[in-house]
Amino acid sequence: MFSFVNFGILILSIVFLGVVSKFLSRTSLIHSLKKVWRWLQEKCYVYQFYKVPKFNENMQENQLYRKVSTYLNSLPSVEDSDFANLFAGTKPTEINLVLDENQIVTDQFLGARVFWRSENGEREGEKSLVLKIRKNDKRRVLVQYLQHIHQTFDEIEQKLKEVRLFVNVDDGTERNGRWRSTSFTHPATMETMVMDADLKSKIKSDLENFLKSRQYYHRLGRVWKRSYLLYGAAGTGKSTFIAAMAKFLSYDVYEINLHKVRNDADLKYLLLQTTKKSLLVIEDLDRHLEDKSTALSLSGVLNFMDGIFSSCGEERVMVFTMNSKENVCASILRPGRIDVHINFPLCDFSAFKNLANSHLGLKEHKLFPQVEEIFQTGATLSQAEIGEIMISNRGSPSRALKTVITALQGNLASRVGKRLSGSGSGRTQEEPEEAVKEGQNGILHPMKDIKNFYGLLRNRSSRKASMDKFEIDLNDRENSAHGA
Repeated sequence: MFSFVNFGILILSIVFLGVVSKFLSRTSLIHSLKKVWRWLQEKCYVYQFYKVPKFNENMQENQLYRKVSTYLNSLPSVEDSDFANLFAGTKPTEINLVLDENQIVTDQFLGARVFWRSENGEREGEKSLVLKIRKNDKRRVLVQYLQHIHQTFDEIEQKLKEVRLFVNVDDGTERNGRWRSTSFTHPATMETMVMDADLKSKIKSDLENFLKSRQYYHRLGRVWKRSYLLYGAAGTGKSTFIAAMAKFLSYDVYEINLHKVRNDADLKYLLLQTTKKSLLVIEDLDRHLEDKSTALSLSGVLNFMDGIFSSCGEERVMVFTMNSKENVCASILRPGRIDVHINFPLCDFSAFKNLANSHLGLKEHKLFPQVEEIFQTGATLSQAEIGEIMISNRGSPSRALKTVITALQGNLASRVGKRLSGSGSGRTQEEPEEAVKEGQNGILHPMKDIKNFYGLLRNRSSRKASMDKFEIDLNDRENSAHGA
């Protein structure tokens, strides 16, 4: 009798647990039971393990690691892991889940169950993703599964199209190597660039041809890369044009600060850690070459531009900027190291009209002839200076144009003063030689600038006198009318 009662209680308990499990399937008890069941299943199978390290033996980034990491963080099962990191996305309301270290993510593919785990290596900076798959499933699905990861990654990249900006740092012992990155959100595009339309069209065509030329470069036995030199005075739009190039190509930007490069070997090391489809940027190269205290040699820079190490990655665009290329060694500028030279001149009247249209919405204005006249006398300002004047006075286009006219007149007067003070020595240090040469003889003509400046002031005085005379005549007529 006692045994029968105990048996009945046991049956009732089992039924009760079954009912409760339906309602509490997500409780810690059921979760623990599922873990135990999975553990028992795993003990019944033989598994194969594959490690995907973040860097190879040469400390180059493993592209497969990046693809697998992006793929895993897109899986819904990341939400079910015991621990995940939350990061803000590119959009204000976007939140991204990122797999934490030593956590396991489960994936299903063609009926096979696979497991991924993120782990750190013995040395600092070593990170890997480890794949665990049953040996019975390996031959059946492994190759197709990896192809599926590649395809999914390409779809995610195409959807996001986030360009990133990388900068080099001094300390290379941290986990991510020598580069630190952030989202590149610069709004500049080829369409917003204020430059000659024909030149812009040629550059876009050159970049498009480069993107399609992999087989052509390989047939020639050349590395699939292209290099550009942007030269011109400060404020003429070189850095903005680099941002527009990155957006046009959808390439990540690696900006190399040469002051944080320890030696020639360190520059090669940084190059090895860059990825394909990237824009490698060195700004103000002419100043670095003139700096005798730098740790880099000319040979190190030349090898970076087209040496053996520059062939360690493909589909790259190198961009160098200079204020002037007059005193730069010819070996730097030769074809092969610099493929395309692009001059960024100071603002002229044509560029001014483009700026007025984009910044003030003006295609024509009664003050445009006066602005054009001042430009013709030799007055110059950078696009950045004129653009800032227009932004500051965007509420009143007429005031903006008058302020530009005043600034141009001040620039012309300053240039005349410098020419007079420097005429004895032939040329002032502040002005580049090409800005003060006339024809081929390099002879300065300060008197011509003085005449231009005097003529400009005389024209302004004549216009003002005419306006004053017109106002006086008008007042006399009004007074005569009132007297009558």
